[in-house]
Amino acid sequence: MKNHKTISLFLLLFTLLNAANTFHPSQLKTIDDRNTSQSGGPLHSEVRALYLNRHTAKPSTSQFKKALRILEETPMNALIIDMKNIKGDLTYRSELADPRRIHASKYAAIDHIRSYIQTLKSQGIYLIARIAVFKDRRQARAFPSRAVRTRDGGVWRDRHGESWVDPFDPEARRYTLEIAEEVARLGFDEINFDYIRFPARRGLRYDRPDTRANRVDAVDTFLRDAQRRLHPLGVKVSADIFGYVLWNRTDIRIGQILEKMAPYVDYLCPMLYPSGFSRGSVAFADPAAHPYEIVRISLQKGIARGVPAEKFRPWLQSFRDYAYSRLPYKEREIAAQIRAAESLGSSGWLLWHPSSRFTYVTPETFALAADAEVESPSASTVQPPRRHRRRTRRPHPRMEAQNDTPRNPLDILRSR
Repeated sequence: MKNHKTISLFLLLFTLLNAANTFHPSQLKTIDDRNTSQSGGPLHSEVRALYLNRHTAKPSTSQFKKALRILEETPMNALIIDMKNIKGDLTYRSELADPRRIHASKYAAIDHIRSYIQTLKSQGIYLIARIAVFKDRRQARAFPSRAVRTRDGGVWRDRHGESWVDPFDPEARRYTLEIAEEVARLGFDEINFDYIRFPARRGLRYDRPDTRANRVDAVDTFLRDAQRRLHPLGVKVSADIFGYVLWNRTDIRIGQILEKMAPYVDYLCPMLYPSGFSRGSVAFADPAAHPYEIVRISLQKGIARGVPAEKFRPWLQSFRDYAYSRLPYKEREIAAQIRAAESLGSSGWLLWHPSSRFTYVTPETFALAADAEVESPSASTVQPPRRHRRRTRRPHPRMEAQNDTPRNPLDILRSR
């Protein structure tokens, strides 16, 4: 009898310990679960997410509270949250040896990450963890042998002062893959890889020759390895790509080729911000004034190359145009992009604002998304760009800096 009780206790303990490490997918709320009387009709897309950066993901922030209100009042049903940003800082407290060694969790904004995730998932919120891959200042400076180097062997920094790790370096790749797996085991539904690319800069030193074939292979094999680690946990894999990747069949020197990446992810997330396209580069003198057309045409190009529509989950613009017209992106412009993504059958979409301020994501936005009128060019007031005497305006690092008349996409990317 005593042995029987001991065995029963052991089995119970085993079950509880494994339950803590087992992935449980969110019971994702659908449009039908919400009051959609103001939404203008149902949306078909699977995931409709707001972005929260490392700072705003903290429950005490106004942006976090606002995001939850938006999810309650509109058809939005997901959050994409920074877990590892471009500085290499982690939002949670890692138990892994290398991140602990280099104090990657020094500025962790969320102390009780498991209860945080469980609380959000209990509300039917689909959770995506955003992980920056090769742009990683903390790792590059702590382990210089893993860093992208200058011609003279020093650790290279981009124009924003950030360092990158070498996409060919096996230790650099292992570091981020282990973080991705740790984050997945915490309970996220999906891991989203950002900066899964090479710097758009010539003359840098890597462990292998900087050729197109090598660059593409480095990106694809990283995603393949990630898929092999994460799929057994029941977690989806997505990757961010430049909007221009849908328009170009080369790797535009960053290692991203649409058809090559597609087999290794569940979703491709092209950054289709109209402000990220330069004047005249995609047949529009002012792309920011054409939110519907930019998203729809870009996705059409990707689909025409054999990638199924449901493979796409684009990033959409929820911030003011920064490059040319200073066009405000309010309900109408956001709705136009949503309508474009929905019309082609994407598996969802992600709204980006660098400071996670979503003032114009309201029930009215979704009412407008049901109206064909938003397909016409924006009627918002266009303001001329501000002029500075001695310095030019620099966009947020996430946004693609533009030249007035670039001849190819590489001209846009070099400044990042």
